[in-house]
Amino acid sequence: MQALTLAIFDLDHTLLDADCSASWAAHMQDLGWADRETFARQHAALMADYGERGLDMHAYLDLTLAPLVGRSEAVVAREVQQLIRSQLLPRVYPEALELIAAHRAAGHTLLLVSASEEFLVRPMGAALGFEHIHGVPCEVRGGCYSGRAQGLLTYAEGKVHCLENWLLREHAQIQQSYFYSDSHNDLPLLEWVSEPRPTNPNARLMLEAERRGWQCRWLTPAAA
Repeated sequence: MQALTLAIFDLDHTLLDADCSASWAAHMQDLGWADRETFARQHAALMADYGERGLDMHAYLDLTLAPLVGRSEAVVAREVQQLIRSQLLPRVYPEALELIAAHRAAGHTLLLVSASEEFLVRPMGAALGFEHIHGVPCEVRGGCYSGRAQGLLTYAEGKVHCLENWLLREHAQIQQSYFYSDSHNDLPLLEWVSEPRPTNPNARLMLEAERRGWQCRWLTPAAA
């Protein structure tokens, strides 16, 4: 069994000065796939609830995947690539790229684990040079999206389960592990790794980091 040093990264607000799911939601409205008034109101309500009590992932996915029902993987992938090129890659933190490069140069195994939809996370992760990429799987039937999530939700404790399952498939064990994240929702995985790295922490994670003696770091957005 191989022993690995893992460098695990969250995506939104950690490597990226944006939330790719929120950017995709706005893009769907621009395309006319989602009603701007109704969808925006429901999305804003879920995000407000997220700030207070945590995100209801099932309700969020029901809302954001509904506009994809019957749309082909190819059509969605084309729009995702357009969004990545025009809006997301320009908002990657330059220091995040340096962090990824440093871990790669040290021979660490790089993993991207995000609570955003897999059809967004996979191409974004590939553009950043990740080989092992995990997001929320979305069901496809006959080449078209069904509007439902499928399998393990990579959110909160689900990220830990995702990594444990990956280690079993890889027949690997951990020698050392780093995790970079901005969110208190990632506390289960931050506790699971040997080297927690709160990055651009939100208020709740910053308080928890101070309590635990974890060193925080803030990345500077790319110059406009």
